[in-house]
Amino acid sequence: MQAQEIIKSKAYNLSNGQHKVECPFCQNDRKKHKHDKPLSIKKEGQKIVYHCHHCNEKGIYDESFGRGMSVVKNGEQPGQPEAAKNNIHQCMNFTEQTDGASYEWIKARGLDVEVAKSCGVRFGEYKNRPVIGFDFNNEEGLEAVKYRSANGSKSFWWDGNAKKLWGNNEIVENLDTLENTIIITEGELDTVAIKTAFKDYANVEVYSVPNGSPSKITDNKVDPSEDGRFKYVWEEREKFKDKQKIILATDTDHAGDVLAHELSRRLNKARCYRVNYLDCKDANELLQKHGIESTIKQVLDAEPVEIHGLNTVDHYALDVQSLYDKGLPSGVSTGYESLDKIYTVSTGMLNIVTGYPGDGKSAFIDQLIVNLGKQHGWKTCFCSFEKPPQLHVVQLSQVLVGKPFFEGFNARMTQEEKDYAEGWIKEHILFQDYQDGGLPTIEAILEKGASAVMRSGIRVLVIDPYNFIHNDSKNGLETDMVSEMLTKVQLFAKQHDVLVIFVAHPTKPFQRDGKKNVCTGVDVAKSMAWFSKADMGLTVYRGDSGVEIHNWKCRWGWQGSLGNVKMSFNPINGRYKELEEVEDNFDWNF
Repeated sequence: MQAQEIIKSKAYNLSNGQHKVECPFCQNDRKKHKHDKPLSIKKEGQKIVYHCHHCNEKGIYDESFGRGMSVVKNGEQPGQPEAAKNNIHQCMNFTEQTDGASYEWIKARGLDVEVAKSCGVRFGEYKNRPVIGFDFNNEEGLEAVKYRSANGSKSFWWDGNAKKLWGNNEIVENLDTLENTIIITEGELDTVAIKTAFKDYANVEVYSVPNGSPSKITDNKVDPSEDGRFKYVWEEREKFKDKQKIILATDTDHAGDVLAHELSRRLNKARCYRVNYLDCKDANELLQKHGIESTIKQVLDAEPVEIHGLNTVDHYALDVQSLYDKGLPSGVSTGYESLDKIYTVSTGMLNIVTGYPGDGKSAFIDQLIVNLGKQHGWKTCFCSFEKPPQLHVVQLSQVLVGKPFFEGFNARMTQEEKDYAEGWIKEHILFQDYQDGGLPTIEAILEKGASAVMRSGIRVLVIDPYNFIHNDSKNGLETDMVSEMLTKVQLFAKQHDVLVIFVAHPTKPFQRDGKKNVCTGVDVAKSMAWFSKADMGLTVYRGDSGVEIHNWKCRWGWQGSLGNVKMSFNPINGRYKELEEVEDNFDWNF
């Protein structure tokens, strides 16, 4: 059975909307995680969009257009394993032409046909309809082709799996070069538009993202479920490596704004600029409406994504409108109703967590990270000096499964449960590892954190604890060094829109009535900056009646409030539980 027929059968009884199901292409071949449902199906009437997050089978079945296209791996058509990569067009029944309706359609959009060809555009027909194809190449040749109708509709479909940016950038003799600059567009035709505008003026390095703007947006940001679509940023990191200027030529609609935000946080906002399209939606419309000179000017006059400390109100317009429409924002849930009353979680913030040794700081953070991953899809990078990554995986597995990892008095997790936990951790967690050498300076930690944002789109960086971090400076007061370090961490959090959870130990416990006091940010060793620079400050305190979580600093009232809640800790599986009688709505099962 052809892939499109399999998908059509799988989606037959599904309602319109998004679904997660078992994948018919890889389920029977899997030895691990056999009960996963990795195939995502989005059904909209006669249109079915599908993508398996395990075997990467994906494509679109659109009966209304009279087609059923399956994306294939390595350029091989289902049922035709000998088909060669260079025969992709023939496999898709694509008839290439040297003139015709597809040529006229490109010209009508103000685009240069020869420039389009040089970028990797093919012209032809599919089922007697004008179609253009965008060739995606890798080091081995043709990797995939994206087809688009050239008749006014926006229908498109894929053959192959594109992992790279689109666009060829050959050097043209006798033209100046826009050095140390790369331009990223939201669509292939926008890339052709910019190349058309600059063809007689300068060599410009222009690429289109392979999959357009994100389809799922939450609170004006890319939803964590969309993180996988940005793998091309990591795959193409060499293209961005030495660039001083990255011009984001994304569309001016909401989705384009969100795409620009996500790209800039992964690529370092300090070197990102955004094109102002005047009264137009994208580069192609700008070229059609205002001409070549205006297009060149707007690209060259691209405005910085962020100018630290000096912005007009326009810079905050979307956020201000959101506050007007929705009121004050709120952080996401910790997974516990009682804890949410005093503490919720937001990105772009610095959270300081303190507490005496053995009181459960790291275990609480592990629990919080698991909750954020399961409830909201957030990914985390751990820099945990006191835990070798392999043992950290054991502890996270116990929290995920709810059973001990090792043999003992209590029933341990099964092999299937262990494999499930390992798969979940692989999808949601990255570990910074300094076991093989290298001094853990704050600069090295943040650099690896930036790579984790670029590679996986992490939303949380955990640094645990402070006293393992090496400081090269031999001059100045230690309190000043701590303040300077926390400033760097704060800037990282804001530039990359990441929550940083920083663990710091307090000074020696102060005894009152025979009991240790509850420490706060002012008790953290070395500097008062631990209190003053924290956006949120928590203490994990183990008392006679259980574990208490204290909030001693809350910069923004919409995130929480000062106070404390009591919780219980299960040392057998590492899980925290609410002491208050609150219904547990968190899905611990898998």
